[in-house]
Amino acid sequence: MSRRLISALLIWWLPFCCAQAVALDPACPAARVGVSDLGYSSYLDGAVMRGSNIDVLAEIQQRTGCQLHIRWYPRSRLYAMFFNRDLDMAGASLRSAERDRYGIWLPYTYTRFELVLLGKDAATFRSLADFVDHSKARLNITRGIFYTAETQRQLDRLEQQGRLEYVSDFGVVFRKIKAGRAEGTLAPATIHLLNQRQFGLSGKMSATPVSESPRMMVGLYVANTVTPQALQRYADALRSIVADGTMQKFYERYLGAEVAHRLFDNGTRDLLAALPPPR
Repeated sequence: MSRRLISALLIWWLPFCCAQAVALDPACPAARVGVSDLGYSSYLDGAVMRGSNIDVLAEIQQRTGCQLHIRWYPRSRLYAMFFNRDLDMAGASLRSAERDRYGIWLPYTYTRFELVLLGKDAATFRSLADFVDHSKARLNITRGIFYTAETQRQLDRLEQQGRLEYVSDFGVVFRKIKAGRAEGTLAPATIHLLNQRQFGLSGKMSATPVSESPRMMVGLYVANTVTPQALQRYADALRSIVADGTMQKFYERYLGAEVAHRLFDNGTRDLLAALPPPR
């Protein structure tokens, strides 16, 4: 199947799959949504998009009646299009000052980057700085990912040592790890668990949190060109998805109860407080 045909199918998949579940509201403008390769958050199963982020978007459409047209992009291209006003939403996003200039961030879940290495050595490193100082292993990471300032400083040190390479997506990252061209990456559980399974690396890698990357909220960026009424609908839908436990159930479906519990171990109060108040 050609890439063009796959893209065409992906544009229409979500509205079609949900048409039987909800009557779309013509008063709510249709929105153009971009998603990308983010492991169990969003991934391609043949020509169909799956993952917790896709489930959240389907749930937003169902609860609001607002039609969402979703299309798949490389992560770096997705934000170029969002900044150029070619997209109304960008899914599964960390917050940054640059992105805030173009949209409103609506958080709905948590994530945490982990150091992921071939073998069982990851847990021997207490921080990414410790890894930089006491290892010779090489990492591959993807372009278009936002990292904390502390994390980026250590990645810059790795790059200066010739031990870091930026590539287009996580599929490339794990393909290169499997081929022996890198020993690891920095990625959340949603991403590395799926890729380990897909590339036959399950049980051959280890992962550990690093102090430079604490747990962070993840959200949906809505362009500031979207009407206030539609924005409020999206925010109210996300609030209900978080408050009634639907988001946690999505994570349990893909990651298992143990990983989901670790991410939500302090509850959802911070997420709910960061969303616009209901009207």
